[in-house]
Amino acid sequence: MALACIAIILGLAHLLTAKPLDCEPLVPEILDNATMTKLLGKWFYIAGASQHPRTLQEMELLKNAYYFLYPSSHQDKFPVTQVMRLKDKCVVDNSSYISVIQDNSTMILHGPNESSVGQLIKSSSEDTMTLYHIDGTHRGLSISARAQNFSTEQLEEFKTQVACLGLKEEETFYTSAKDLCPMEEERDDKKQSVEVVEPLLG
Repeated sequence: MALACIAIILGLAHLLTAKPLDCEPLVPEILDNATMTKLLGKWFYIAGASQHPRTLQEMELLKNAYYFLYPSSHQDKFPVTQVMRLKDKCVVDNSSYISVIQDNSTMILHGPNESSVGQLIKSSSEDTMTLYHIDGTHRGLSISARAQNFSTEQLEEFKTQVACLGLKEEETFYTSAKDLCPMEEERDDKKQSVEVVEPLLG
């Protein structure tokens, strides 16, 4: 009994000395033409957190990824190429595109099998892209960056946002900078296992 009381007291002491989270509300970024122009180009997927069981399974398989947003003649649609390493398999997806809903700062990724919705969030750095995901009652957050060498400040900002949303450490996955898959045209070893998903958007 005494040991149990000591454990409880120590636990309370830890809570009292723990640094309180600096929780600031997530502020949506305005999705106008200028913003979308800044988002064009190459991005590295750094980390994601989610409460959705299916998304958690997908993130657990994902070792790393990078993607390109391309300009389009459609003002609200942008073709995307995604290059992902899923365990030991490389997947190059040329079939996806992003549609933009400016009214609520929402970006919808239309993939080969399903779609995902994210709200672009203001960030302290123009070199990061933070998306707040809502799938039914499940929440999530993902972050991408222009470079793989993610700074400590950027990482801490993401971790704080994840914690403030009530997402747990076991629901958060980080990618590795090692063994990035090449683009299909960059491959020297043609025997490497690469799955290519062809475009649907003309």
